[in-house]
Amino acid sequence: MERQASRGWTDEESLRNLRDELHEYAGPKGQAFWLSLARLGELALWWTGSLADAGEFQAVGDLLLNAPRKTLYVQGRALPVRLRRHQPITEQVRLLAPAGANLVQWLKNRTMLVVETQPLLPTLLDDLSHWPHQAPKACGEFQQRLDRVAGALCHITSLNLPEGRSVVEHLARVPLMEAEAIKERLCRFDLQRFEALGLHLRSLLPPAAPEMAQGRGAGQPAELPSP
Repeated sequence: MERQASRGWTDEESLRNLRDELHEYAGPKGQAFWLSLARLGELALWWTGSLADAGEFQAVGDLLLNAPRKTLYVQGRALPVRLRRHQPITEQVRLLAPAGANLVQWLKNRTMLVVETQPLLPTLLDDLSHWPHQAPKACGEFQQRLDRVAGALCHITSLNLPEGRSVVEHLARVPLMEAEAIKERLCRFDLQRFEALGLHLRSLLPPAAPEMAQGRGAGQPAELPSP
């Protein structure tokens, strides 16, 4: 996490791998586990906000809504269909349905969709919902940032930018007051809370202990730093 935060770049795969490693390594879920999970959530939110502010709709959708692994089971077909992430389902099953069939109705009546891997951000939010004593605060603040992401994307859409023009280019073209008004509607997340959680985590651990030490401080709840 530290390496990705310090270089100012990450991606969905790296974030998902960090989550998997944390769950595999942590053992008993003490304070170190939950603080590390909260830090990962902050890193993921910061990255999502950065993508949203840049108008990267597909990348944000992948983190927030578009599950990476979906399988479609078709009545009468022995093998399931592994769906491609960025292609409409109707296009992927067109050749499987009877000629002339209403694809939407056919999908509804003759298939079953199974989401095998949930999008990352809802997964992290669900993880945090199990944090003893801290779940309401942690989840509430997480959801507020998700709402901010959705609002930023809606605002960028309302700008009706010409094709090929980035948000940064648009901000450079419009008057200063208009640019500032646009920026106020963007996410503009930072890593201050990520760093604060890191300091809190390190204060709980012996100097030589790994960041994800097992079960440290499990007897008392950790108080979340204010955002």
